[in-house]
Amino acid sequence: MKKRFFTVISAFFLTLPLFAQTTDFGLPQVVKGKHARTKTFETFPAVDADQQILADEQNRLITMDKTFRFGVEYATSTDILQKAEKKTLANGDVLYQFGIFCPGAVSINVIFDQFKLAPGARLYLVANNGESYAGAYTSINNNTHNVLGTELVYDEMAIIELVEPKSEVGTSTLHLGTVIYGYREVDEFVAKAIGQSGNCNIDVNCPLGIGWENQRNATACVVSGGGICSGSLVNNTSGNIIPYYLSANHCGTAGAASWVFRFRWERTAANAICAATNSTANNGPTTMQINGGTLRASNSSSDFLLVELNSAPNPSWGIYYNGWDRSDALTVTQATGIHHPNGDIKKISREDDPLTQQVTAFNGNPNTNVWRVNNWEQGVTEPGSSGSPLFDQNHRTIGVLSGGSSACSGFVDNNGYDIYGRFGTAWNLGTTPATRLKEWLDPQNTGATFIDGVDPAGPTLAIDGGIQNILGLTENICGAVVTPQVTIFNAGTSPLTSVVFNYGYDGNNTLSYTWNGNLAQYASQLVTLPSQTMTSGAHTFTATITSSNGAADLGTTNNTISANFSNVVNGEIVDLNLNLDYWASEISWELLNSNNQVIYSGGGYSNGTFGSVTPVNVEFCLAVGCYNFKIMDTEGDGLTSNNSPAGSYTITANNGTVLAEMTTANANFGSSNTKPFCVTSTIGIDEYLLNQSVALFPNPAIDEFTIAVTGNATLETASIYSLTGQLIFENVLANQSATIQTTNVSSGMYIVKIQTNQGLVIKQIAIR
Repeated sequence: MKKRFFTVISAFFLTLPLFAQTTDFGLPQVVKGKHARTKTFETFPAVDADQQILADEQNRLITMDKTFRFGVEYATSTDILQKAEKKTLANGDVLYQFGIFCPGAVSINVIFDQFKLAPGARLYLVANNGESYAGAYTSINNNTHNVLGTELVYDEMAIIELVEPKSEVGTSTLHLGTVIYGYREVDEFVAKAIGQSGNCNIDVNCPLGIGWENQRNATACVVSGGGICSGSLVNNTSGNIIPYYLSANHCGTAGAASWVFRFRWERTAANAICAATNSTANNGPTTMQINGGTLRASNSSSDFLLVELNSAPNPSWGIYYNGWDRSDALTVTQATGIHHPNGDIKKISREDDPLTQQVTAFNGNPNTNVWRVNNWEQGVTEPGSSGSPLFDQNHRTIGVLSGGSSACSGFVDNNGYDIYGRFGTAWNLGTTPATRLKEWLDPQNTGATFIDGVDPAGPTLAIDGGIQNILGLTENICGAVVTPQVTIFNAGTSPLTSVVFNYGYDGNNTLSYTWNGNLAQYASQLVTLPSQTMTSGAHTFTATITSSNGAADLGTTNNTISANFSNVVNGEIVDLNLNLDYWASEISWELLNSNNQVIYSGGGYSNGTFGSVTPVNVEFCLAVGCYNFKIMDTEGDGLTSNNSPAGSYTITANNGTVLAEMTTANANFGSSNTKPFCVTSTIGIDEYLLNQSVALFPNPAIDEFTIAVTGNATLETASIYSLTGQLIFENVLANQSATIQTTNVSSGMYIVKIQTNQGLVIKQIAIR
């Protein structure tokens, strides 16, 4: 068998805002042959490949896990600068060589658990046969974790080679923590570098992939120690591109700092293999790699993990950030998967039937929330596909591959199923950002249920202002005044200097706002709109861009946003503190008003941790009045469990008064329990009466407005402030009424501070 010489070069890395390209230093010193190779090799235990592969297959049949295992990880502890052979070169640089011997191994890769290269230093992992190497890694690869994992080289012997410039000798840190012994057969690795998938798989650039080019470009495989999984880049609502990579929790949540992410590994359309005999010929590019990342969130209840890459992939690679849909709605009429089966070149699969949802036991969690693909019409998945994205008919991510039985049987699939952890469940799992996606993919809490993907290489439109991310309009607002915020962003190639948009409430979008500034492509700015006084009830806010840079906006898909919200005038904040027993999935609750209408509800919780309760905290905004809190359990044993302490709850007013509660002694309430409680005003009577004694009219005002007091109060001063705190007007008053001229005051919302002989009153006024 003829072996092929190839290199694995870590080519591009991003240190925001500029890209830094790793310099191609050419061949390592040991390959050039100018210096003798080390004869000293540290030996690691041999692996019985046949036995290990059989164990992998048996484990997969039991667990349905679709991680592709190719190597055994051996822990070690070696300071390379201390243990390596050293040689001073003619120019004063120092060459370090450290040999690794894995008898009978197909491949070797390593993880440095302490890694920091000096400026000008260059590091390689070189196959002793000289036919493959990984590197050069340089100080550009330094990261906050001080960890580096390498790509694979193909030999049973490998040499770690480090060259330090003479001015930096001894200043690098390089400590070897893990050696991975690759045990798969050589035929599976030649040219393809990692795996070989079944013959019924379909290359992503076959005709089935037409129209899925963006989603293809977001999908990448990841080498994590001795395993291979798939995953994809995902977009977020901030308007900024953040290199988030979404994959599966069961692929492993430890060691993300050492993972290697390989992008755009695919054959061209001309060389694509479409459900035909697989081939190691026509390999795709293997140089588009990112080393390492930071684990941001993970959870087994939806089998997901989210990693932020150490640097963003270069847009010149032709990469993409996928959109997503968290609605979890059963409206998926067609599903598509893009993945790396058996660690192979990228493939695509298609399901033409509607998906179903289920809760199943997977990877040690008895309650994993998944989508089920009953049988792929075209293509399948295999080990190595784990973590790959599942797309709905709108090309948005709705899940990540957990496992299943689907596989090739010759040139056709075996009619097996697959399950995918649900994105909609992962959105708000657990109680912290470390267990869910919400805070990372919607950092400004816009409440978006879906977003589309983005190409970081940029759009073709020159002038394309966008508006997004409504803040300040939560589902329930306590009070009459709302102050919305929106984000203006530049989706065009030219600088964005002005945006005009109309906005309003409940279909009356007659208000106008003009933003002026200077935003580069993808830059954004948060805009605070004038406050508005609303009546109690449900409302809709809408804003639409009418022009950008003084002319019609060229992109129309990002010009309109809307949000639903409700408010309670003179509402009171009330807190629910609920402690759930282990079987949290059985519990739901409702808060009903005096008309027996449900105004708040909760449920759909994930089961907790053995031996402890799971806290849930909810804030209500309630008008003065009486309510019923109803808690329900589907199994009829209330908040009790053999797996954890009993649960409880308290409902507490803003002043700390407990309005209703259930103690652990009463936790076994059966199937349901209802407790009544009433909310009274916590505003002091004196404060309330003073506020009622001061009137401000007309509101809105045009040229003037009047301030008047009743009773024993008298006016002392009146001050008008903008919403940003700028003093607009101040005057001394000495009677029970005064008229303020506003002819020279710009239109907008203002704060009026009225000092009386009985205290300070603050009101808002709109001036037109």
